[in-house]
Amino acid sequence: MEQQESHYSVIRNKAGKISTYETHEKNDFILDDEIIGFDANVFVDLVCSNEFKEEVKAQVLFNVLKIYTTEIALGEARNVLVKKRGYIQEKATEELINILGEFSIESISHNEQSDELGDKWFIEIKGKMYLQKISTFQNDCKILSNLYNQKAINVYFTEDKDIQQAVKILNLKISVKIIAEASNISN
Repeated sequence: MEQQESHYSVIRNKAGKISTYETHEKNDFILDDEIIGFDANVFVDLVCSNEFKEEVKAQVLFNVLKIYTTEIALGEARNVLVKKRGYIQEKATEELINILGEFSIESISHNEQSDELGDKWFIEIKGKMYLQKISTFQNDCKILSNLYNQKAINVYFTEDKDIQQAVKILNLKISVKIIAEASNISN
């Protein structure tokens, strides 16, 4: 079996903020058509930054069968938009619905079996690595497990490097694409 490779580059603005991360990875699996999952933090930045939105569009333009997310991820994104970005709940919901339509993203409900898998991953990971955001990581595992278990995603877009490390520890056949936080993209 051939190995699949991914390359990304780092670009920093004059203030030193990262606009793009660099990673180089080799996997023993081949990605033909991608089935992508979006994490909650990706939605926040898609709503708040047109530049970020264009960057993500460029990455999902070709070889993508479908993009998925979960209702929990959307709820988290709405919560961040309201509590940290100053949106009213109705406007945040409207913006997220617009993003779903613009990117043809399907939202799925969590199920008990996948949530239990996410809890199992969380217990395994917290014993093997330091987690920067342990308070939210269990939900992150549930979001990922539902997308992986129900929709067989093979690519996961996130800003969370802990997820990338967890996927490696769990030996999941998922390519994690760490994308720059919109607030770090130079204008």
